[in-house]
Amino acid sequence: MYVHSNNLRTTEKTHPSGTLSVFSTMRAPIEERLPLWEDETRETMLGLKVSSFARESISSTMLNSSLDSVKMTAIKGNEHVVERSDTLLKTNRADTIAFCLLNEGRAFYYGRQGMTNLQELDAVIYDADTPFMYGFKSSMAQFVFQVERSEFYRMTGKETLDEPLIVRNSETPLLGASRRIFSSTIQALRNGKKIQPKRIEKGFTEVFQQLVGPDLHDPENAYFVAAKEYIHENWHVPDIAVQDVAKSVGISERQLARVFSANELSVGKYITDVRLENAYRLLTRGDTRNISIGRIAQHAGYLHASQFSRTFKKKYGITPRDARYAAPSTP
Repeated sequence: MYVHSNNLRTTEKTHPSGTLSVFSTMRAPIEERLPLWEDETRETMLGLKVSSFARESISSTMLNSSLDSVKMTAIKGNEHVVERSDTLLKTNRADTIAFCLLNEGRAFYYGRQGMTNLQELDAVIYDADTPFMYGFKSSMAQFVFQVERSEFYRMTGKETLDEPLIVRNSETPLLGASRRIFSSTIQALRNGKKIQPKRIEKGFTEVFQQLVGPDLHDPENAYFVAAKEYIHENWHVPDIAVQDVAKSVGISERQLARVFSANELSVGKYITDVRLENAYRLLTRGDTRNISIGRIAQHAGYLHASQFSRTFKKKYGITPRDARYAAPSTP
């Protein structure tokens, strides 16, 4: 008896800012796993031919979440190969650019330009409407970002990628930034927390533009974008310091200071501003207005409410209490 893919998918409802659907072949009969996985990828990502010579066939789990302009998928499973052939392209156009970030395992990407091996933490960016074969040689895990072609054009001024772009983890800190964006978003949704879709998309857009744009080999811009993303993901950590940011992107504190100075910013002030902006949002947002100011101060990384109030007033000219009651409630 054939099991429909809908019976293997669950949707974890969260705040209005997003939902997360989870699909797994683990409970499906072995002989039905390949067609079920193909059905699911066609419905949630793009049409693919899937093959696996493992005894258990394809034994994998897929998590999907969509923002306004970015679709995110996390896949974890065993060895398998996916193929997007000319035949599939005729009947199943995607109109997307895909960004695949390999978190675990070893893989190969084979297209018209030839074959390239991918190591753990490498990435490949490609036009989903070109034929390719993408294989995983062992147990694997990867993040996949998909951007609509029109959005890709808006980001980069390009209508397509002429050939796949292979990005090595050793070449840029931007892959680490991408991984943090994805991981934190998925984790927040799984925990039922409200996310900031516009902030997430803005961060991803900056990273993506840097990866595919003309400044790909400008390390200063790459460090700047990656450092900002690290701060946005860790603004609530009480003891976050300049040295933590520098270490996250692989440069010295002095070099990081130069990178921010070139953009007329300082690292310390940027950390403070991001903390206070998030605190202001928590103070005035409808669903968090009942949280005490002391707890918000702690959540913003301040160990003492008095220090938080002084810093907040210095930036906004009013106290956190005044901001809470003066501003209209925002969703």
